[in-house]
Amino acid sequence: MDPYKVLEEARPMLDAVLTQAGLQAPGEPLDLEALRAPFSQWLQAQPVGREDLGFFVGLAGAFISHYLADTADASVQVDGERISVRVPLAGGMERRFDPYAAASSLILKKGSVADFLASVRA
Repeated sequence: MDPYKVLEEARPMLDAVLTQAGLQAPGEPLDLEALRAPFSQWLQAQPVGREDLGFFVGLAGAFISHYLADTADASVQVDGERISVRVPLAGGMERRFDPYAAASSLILKKGSVADFLASVRA
């Protein structure tokens, strides 16, 4: 899939899924900081079969990207065919990673998105 299209569709998809999951009230703006822990717990509780892996990786990758853009002044960019997040750190440094690769690892290991996000910002 086109990475630019993935970025364009990510926020509306997050809004729809978080509302359907009961984590957000319909029509309310996304407050990803408030949703970090509940989303992480909800995601860890989901039975993710092989056929669902792509959906959940896309969802978690979108959450990671938008959370960091909203709360850590990160930028989300397309590098070739890959999406990357650049998180500014102290001293002019930055942390750069593929949010969908991180999401894949977290989903497969039933890891905590909330803990991952806290560690990225540290």
